[in-house]
Amino acid sequence: MQTDRPAANRLSVEHVLNLLPSTNFLLTSAFGELRSGVIVRCVQQVAMHPPMLLVAMEKGQPLSPIIRDSRNFAICILAKGDRVTPKTFRVAPDQGVDAFLTIPNLVVPGGAPVPLRALGYIACELVRHLDIEADYEVYIGMVHHAGLVDQPKLKPARPGMARAHSSARKRIHKSGSPNAPSKVRRPS
Repeated sequence: MQTDRPAANRLSVEHVLNLLPSTNFLLTSAFGELRSGVIVRCVQQVAMHPPMLLVAMEKGQPLSPIIRDSRNFAICILAKGDRVTPKTFRVAPDQGVDAFLTIPNLVVPGGAPVPLRALGYIACELVRHLDIEADYEVYIGMVHHAGLVDQPKLKPARPGMARAHSSARKRIHKSGSPNAPSKVRRPS
């Protein structure tokens, strides 16, 4: 380290650090036949002209040499309700294992795969890689492309199901319960 002052204990500053915006992103890259991805939480825009992003990724990921060799990566913006993608990429697949074989995806300029479940992507060219004295390494990328991913429309399983569900909701709303009788008879 370049300082003689000790770093704060994470637990003592966590209540303030948790106020910084963070969410799950999928960091992806491809080089030749290799492609991989890993969930990251630390992504920040660091320049406006040209637009640049900073991404912090835990050290030792199989994705590191792919980014190094391709000099490109993509940040995939995940939907809050998406449980499949974070589960699939919580830990990066081992080198040579292609998790994208089973996931519908598109390839963005620079070659990085983007799952069709993503809301959008930001494709970057690597301009700096910093191996900081911590448990994470930092990548800075110049943004070359960004876009939204067209989300497929969900269709009912069978024709007419949407109308059946709609009329059932109306019956529930009027009577308060799907099995309740429409009129209550009281004994005389």
